[in-house]
Amino acid sequence: WVPESDVVVAQNRNSLCIWYSIDTPDRVSVFPIRGDVEDIERVDGRTEVVVNEGVNTVSYALDEGLIEFGTAIEDGDYERAVNFLEKLDPTAEAEAMWKKLSSLSLRDRQLRIAERCFAALGDVAKARFLRKMNRVADQTEEDSDGRHRGVDHYQVKARLAALNKSFKTAEGVYVEQGRVDEAIEMYQLLHQWDKAI
Repeated sequence: WVPESDVVVAQNRNSLCIWYSIDTPDRVSVFPIRGDVEDIERVDGRTEVVVNEGVNTVSYALDEGLIEFGTAIEDGDYERAVNFLEKLDPTAEAEAMWKKLSSLSLRDRQLRIAERCFAALGDVAKARFLRKMNRVADQTEEDSDGRHRGVDHYQVKARLAALNKSFKTAEGVYVEQGRVDEAIEMYQLLHQWDKAI
C-alpha cells in the first residue's frame, strides 16, 4: 500500500502494477521494470516506487493526482476529490474514481457532488434526476430560511431511495407523509401496476 492512500503497488516478475482505485481490480496500470521493488517513498508531495536494478536504484514516480483522490475520499472531502478528478484526462482509472465518488456521495446524500459525478460519467438520466432533487432541496432550505436541510425533505428522501431501487423504502417515506398519491405515481412510472393498487 502507498502510505496514507488506498493505492496498491505490486510487482509481477518484470512489471510494476499500480491500482489507483482498489475497488476496481481490473483497472491496473502496468509498467515494465528491471529488478525488484524495494520501497515506496512519499516526500514533498511526490510518491515514488524505488526499484533495485542490481547495480543502480531507479525511482518511478506515481501519479500524485490519483493518489490525492484517495486521500480526499478518506478525509470525506468530496469537493476536493471532484477538483482532482476534473483535472485528469479521461482514462479508465479516472472513470473508476468518478464511479466510486458517485456512490459515496449518494450514500452520504451529497447530491450536488453526485450530480457532477454522473454528468462526468455521461449518465445524463441520473444527472438530470439529481438536478431535480437538488432543486427540491434548495427550495426547501429557502422556504425554511435555512432552518431545515433540503436533503431531509420527504421528496428528496423518497426519490433517493427510488434511485437506489429501494422502492419499498420510498413508498414508506411517501405513506409516512400522507402522500399515498405520490407513492402510487412512483409505481405507475415504474410500470408496476400491481404495486400501485
